[in-house]
Amino acid sequence: MASNQNIVDSKKAWIQTARGAAFHILNPTPDEIDIRDIAAATSKLCRFTGHVKKFYSVAEHCIHCSRLVPESDALWALLHDAPEAYIADINRPLKHFTAAGPAYIDIENKIMTAIADKFNLSMPEPSSIKIADTSMLFTEKAQLMYSLSWASKWTEEDTVQLADIRVNCWAPDVAEVEFLHRFYELTKQI
Repeated sequence: MASNQNIVDSKKAWIQTARGAAFHILNPTPDEIDIRDIAAATSKLCRFTGHVKKFYSVAEHCIHCSRLVPESDALWALLHDAPEAYIADINRPLKHFTAAGPAYIDIENKIMTAIADKFNLSMPEPSSIKIADTSMLFTEKAQLMYSLSWASKWTEEDTVQLADIRVNCWAPDVAEVEFLHRFYELTKQI
């Protein structure tokens, strides 16, 4: 029996979104992107692969990030993890320190390009996003996880400035509404 490892059928690589539309994972187009799908899905995805004391959504994380960057980058920050609405996420060590990462990152980048096109975001991602994202990572770790130093594991923990933000651990329905509220606030849509 032949291995399916190298077979890619981009026509079959699609999911049904929260609003009932098709989203083609390998060939995403801006017209397949809907902010309501992003809000719905990211509000139900837990940060840290679920290894937290209390459920904490990707949507809430993105809202906090959007408040840590210059206003001109706030929409970018809100949407920086939006590809996860369509392909979930893999944890940071798996994504950046194993062979699984490059394939995932390639697909993630294609989706982010479609999202950027949809919402008129200039590529590449502004540098302020990575700073805010890393600050929130360690802020969330301090508030939601048991004490274990990551410094010897895969990053220099003591060089990161924590954000002056208290995570709320909103329920998914609250996180979804708050995400949409922040989106409409930033895009001035009613």
